[in-house]
Amino acid sequence: MIRLGVLIAQHSLKEIKTVPDRLRESCEIIMIPYQRLQETIDLYQQNMHDVDGFVLTELAYHYLTDQWVNFPIPTYYFQITKEEFYEKLLQISLSNRTLEFSRIYIDFLASQNNFLGLKDVLSEKDMPHLVSISEVTDDGYEQVLNEHIQLWQEGKIDLSLTRLSNIVDDLTRHGIPHIFLFPSTDSVIQQFEQIINELSVIKLAENQIAIGHVSIGYSDTTKQNINEWEFQQMLLHKSLLEFNTEQEVPFLIQISNGCFELISSYKELKTLTNNLSQCLLISYLSKVLPFQVHIGWGVNNTIYKARINAQYANRLSITSRPHGTFVVTDSNKVIGPLNEGDNLENFKEINKSIQRISKDVEISTLQLQKIMAVMKKTSSNEMTAEELAYHLDVTVRSANRILNRLEEKGVARILYKKQEKLRGRPKKIYHIEFSGLE
Repeated sequence: MIRLGVLIAQHSLKEIKTVPDRLRESCEIIMIPYQRLQETIDLYQQNMHDVDGFVLTELAYHYLTDQWVNFPIPTYYFQITKEEFYEKLLQISLSNRTLEFSRIYIDFLASQNNFLGLKDVLSEKDMPHLVSISEVTDDGYEQVLNEHIQLWQEGKIDLSLTRLSNIVDDLTRHGIPHIFLFPSTDSVIQQFEQIINELSVIKLAENQIAIGHVSIGYSDTTKQNINEWEFQQMLLHKSLLEFNTEQEVPFLIQISNGCFELISSYKELKTLTNNLSQCLLISYLSKVLPFQVHIGWGVNNTIYKARINAQYANRLSITSRPHGTFVVTDSNKVIGPLNEGDNLENFKEINKSIQRISKDVEISTLQLQKIMAVMKKTSSNEMTAEELAYHLDVTVRSANRILNRLEEKGVARILYKKQEKLRGRPKKIYHIEFSGLE
């Protein structure tokens, strides 16, 4: 069973007191309260060997991030959702119709959470007062409290919204009208369940973690098309669930930043992609969906790095010619596009000769394999730099560099130069011979 450490401000304990019981069948939750941010360093280090991961408050998360940059074990934070935030703003507006947003101070909106989208819906003059502290320090609570007090005393605000339970009593003592916002219990449960799922994958996976990002090939997000996009999201989600059931593929599905995130292991990814040569998922979705999707897989030892690789692979899928799935490995190697009909076949084994040539010419084994796949696909061992660039999805300059290295090592030679219409710079035709390597 997953053991989850929860570092939480002492005053917030009562807000999630029912969470451990509601999740006890899937997770053992260990509550670790703190009074000051500085305490979180020792509390984290003292308990990190007894848990599979940590969940922190937003403030504690950013405080420790500034201290360490990277966390030694999987670490997450829970937050108020956009839906809950805007629901609260609506309630405030309905209960006090004369209140102006520009006369509210909100201490939990910052660039890190994209201001929960508020800058996209309000003009600059209507924006509320936001926290001005850029660095989270041990006296962060006092600094934020002082901003509340100063704005109130200067007559600039009529209401404060805070996520910091530790300053609520002080706001009351100073007579500052305020609302303390904390995620609902159901929201906390949902966020914890997602974290538990991720930790389960990490704990159970025998190999590296593989994360897939599946997005809709749809760029028009004007208001009149939002309903269509939401409908497509529903269809995509339904199709992913059906594929998961029919193929019995052990991956978890969750929504992340407008796309669907699939969490599995590298071992299962190789099964799903026929050993990184053909994507069964994109083949299935292309048959059941009336619109195009883009799939990118990232592989690494940590959820965070695998997710970063998946995001990059998804962007490659969006911009690729031809359309297909991309995989970015832990060594940042790019494999793809993997698709139904035009994929470049990846060889299952890298023989010693290819490894030797790869080292000699300073070209990755993956690039060498892809060149061989291009030759097999085109039934020719002659190509220009432009043709190689197209198939490998690299710049012509990079393709020239590859061909030049192969020529220097005797793997490629120039047969002749092709000059079109007797004008312009002639193109070199390279003859590549890999027969000695196989």
